Amino acid sequence: AAPDLLVVAGGAGQTAEYPAKAGGSLRDFAVPVTVGADPVLPLSLTIGKWLLAGAGPGSQKVTWQAIASGTPAADCLSLGEKLAALAPRVALLAMGDGPGCRARGVPGAANPDADRYDSQVTAALAAADPGALAALDPGRDQELFVAGRAAWQVLAGAASAGAFTADLRYAAAPFEVSYYVATWMRAH
Repeated sequence: AAPDLLVVAGGAGQTAEYPAKAGGSLRDFAVPVTVGADPVLPLSLTIGKWLLAGAGPGSQKVTWQAIASGTPAADCLSLGEKLAALAPRVALLAMGDGPGCRARGVPGAANPDADRYDSQVTAALAAADPGALAALDPGRDQELFVAGRAAWQVLAGAASAGAFTADLRYAAAPFEVSYYVATWMRAH
């Protein structure tokens, strides 16, 4: 899409912007992977940096934005609007995962609350519906072990001023944690 700016936004322990050269490591998760120098990035941004490294060198400017779990929806939406206004063409890579509560209990056990949350997120991502993402309840983050809500609401804020088409490429919970992959493109 050749954006002027790529913003990688992800859930974290605290809200912070990281320098372009900041790195991350997966050693704490028993994975011998380090990307970039000075591994200070939270997990969500580390995975984003790893994904971008695998995509080859890009010429666009990249901003790394962590959003604290528990950040109110209004603050996430406002941050998304600000990030979208940083350049004429901004691409946003929102990093986070859905309910992880299944991994905390009995693996494979049904969890109706997590299933309902998954359905809500899946429908919002599949329809490019920023209003539905904005409506996600921050109070559910801790209860359902959701790490992506704040980043999705930043996406909702960034996408609030336009119409988008969506392609939901993946929605499943292969390791008892929900993962989604979707692409939103500005409608012409």
